Amino acid sequence: MKKIRKISKIIFISLAIVFSLTIISAVSFYHISTHGITLDTEKLNNVANKTFKIYDKFQEEINLKNKATVDINELSANTKNAFISAEDKRFYSHNGVDYIRVGGALLSNLKSKSFSEGASTISQQLIKNTLLSNEKTIKRKLKEVKLARALEKNYSKDKILEMYLNNIYFGNGNYGIENASIYYFGKSAKNLTTAESALLAGTINAPNIYNIQNNTEKAIERRNLILNLMKSQNKISNEEYEKSINESVNLNITKVPNNNYMFNEILEEACNILNITENELNYKDIEIFTNYDSTLSNNISELANKYKNLSDYNIASIVIDNETNTIIAVYGNSKTLSSKKQPGSTIKPILVYAPALEENLITPTTKILDEEININGYSPANADNKFHGFVTVRECLKNSYNIPSVKLLNELGVETGKNFASKLGINFSENDNHLALSLGGFSSGTTLKQLADAYSTFANSGYFSPSKYITKIKLNDKIIYSKNNSKNKVMKESTANQITDMLIDTSKSGTAKKLKNFNYQIASKTGTVGKSNSTNNTDAYSISYTSNHTVITYIGDENLPKNISGSSYPTEINKEIFKKLYSSKKPKNFEISKNLNQEILNNLKTTSVSKIELSTKNLTALNLENRKPILMFFASKNNTYNIIRKHKNKEEIISSLNNLKNDKYIKFEDISAKNNEIYEYFIEICEKSTTKKYYSNSIKLKSF
Repeated sequence: MKKIRKISKIIFISLAIVFSLTIISAVSFYHISTHGITLDTEKLNNVANKTFKIYDKFQEEINLKNKATVDINELSANTKNAFISAEDKRFYSHNGVDYIRVGGALLSNLKSKSFSEGASTISQQLIKNTLLSNEKTIKRKLKEVKLARALEKNYSKDKILEMYLNNIYFGNGNYGIENASIYYFGKSAKNLTTAESALLAGTINAPNIYNIQNNTEKAIERRNLILNLMKSQNKISNEEYEKSINESVNLNITKVPNNNYMFNEILEEACNILNITENELNYKDIEIFTNYDSTLSNNISELANKYKNLSDYNIASIVIDNETNTIIAVYGNSKTLSSKKQPGSTIKPILVYAPALEENLITPTTKILDEEININGYSPANADNKFHGFVTVRECLKNSYNIPSVKLLNELGVETGKNFASKLGINFSENDNHLALSLGGFSSGTTLKQLADAYSTFANSGYFSPSKYITKIKLNDKIIYSKNNSKNKVMKESTANQITDMLIDTSKSGTAKKLKNFNYQIASKTGTVGKSNSTNNTDAYSISYTSNHTVITYIGDENLPKNISGSSYPTEINKEIFKKLYSSKKPKNFEISKNLNQEILNNLKTTSVSKIELSTKNLTALNLENRKPILMFFASKNNTYNIIRKHKNKEEIISSLNNLKNDKYIKFEDISAKNNEIYEYFIEICEKSTTKKYYSNSIKLKSF
């Protein structure tokens, strides 16, 4: 027994020594880690003056931040309690650190074997955001604890809460509760309802996820959670709780100086680059440099406002510098610019024509039969409700015919088209696996920026890189980030060049012909989304690019008049933007490969074309510089063929095809044609079984 007592005593003393040494070590580590750290009251008192700066392409500071503040005594008790319940329920009882909450978070993290749950008080959050770096270390946390306690000794609880509420970030470029209240609800924070206060309190935890304007449903879920916390903490009555969770969200988005959306995007991009939160960025001595052209953005704003008949609709524009892949101008509200919409016919070059060219399935001169179709119950119509017979790919794209696009995607394969478009930054959902995709029938849609980035790839000869706002970031005058201007090759140069060449025709005489009078090359595609069971529309696009810039303009509403289509006002606004962009210097023409035509000829597949053209009577051709006329047609083994050339009223058979063993696609070059002469060609076709003769269409070609 004595021996057991002796051993127990030794164990107890040993544990006491270990515990004492642990405490001494912890205290020593705390003092060493926090040595010399003091509360910077001057910086703390000026937190409303954000320290980070954003510069435009001219190195001028962009001032887009509103700095309105509110006195804590003007806020209702429920407004204050919404934030306290959500962030720090023992705010008025602790001394800067909530040790009960720390213990609970520690146990929770040990159980989950992670450190996902924090325990920062409002005082600690204010300190972290204003006076400390964003490093996730024990030393920084200890400094935060020391300064939070010092903060509580120097300021009243109400003053701490006031500083916190006047500087926290609420999304969409809004800092401070007063600015957020004015932006979202069109009124001062002192007039917020309990439900509106909880809605704002829910935003600060993750401004993008719980964005009141763009993710309203998630914001309401978070609001209701906070209202429940307020009820359980006896901050509001059951009656107030029931009233508040049933209160509808009445947003009254207040227009702010151009460009609230751009500021929000720059902020998010900087946070992703530096791996810090929006609030942490807000108080750092950081300089953010962009290629943003404030003058151009203001010009676009003036252009949009010029059209008084469009004032009730959502208008947005984005301008991208193709060389640097940076966004230089933006106009529009956050929801219009960031939300996904049906792309309409703007998707055709991305999803259908470019991959078909890439797969060597077509050339610009390939003819597709525009006819009534029914593919597994899907029977699309053209916008003009007409059928146009055999039409070249160039004409199909220029006039944005729907049926040829559907036929071509059916032949290409939906997955092939999607895989290609994905390389250009277009996303698809699980349900996007049908032919209606070729006309823009997505489950969720695309953003304007995604479309602009995809078209910029054509301008960049097949090289893709998502556009960015930020070119570089400096910290204490030292560059800590520079944009990587490298691009990924996602298609052949010939594919990009052929799309550009055809879209130039669209600007000259197709759906974007409002752009035809410029003395430089513009490639363009329009798109219009019709409203179901109505003659009106919901979305109208014009995407246009030069060798230097890509411009997208969008107009949308639940019920657009039928006269607002992609070819009308969106193209008109693009036209005015180009006038501003090139008022003093026009862009260079596109550098289309000199060997493009030969590459088209060499790569042309001889399979599957019949399914697109659906006729043995159809003759197509390539009329290339420095080449003799090249004829192309589908030949059946059941027929014989005579290629007939007509010149100066004289007809002659220049080649015959007999006894074909298999169906095949024929390419025939008339090497006997004389230079600089114009010939007419057609095919005489004879059915072997009946000896019946019929003829193809005729084509006139120049020989070089």
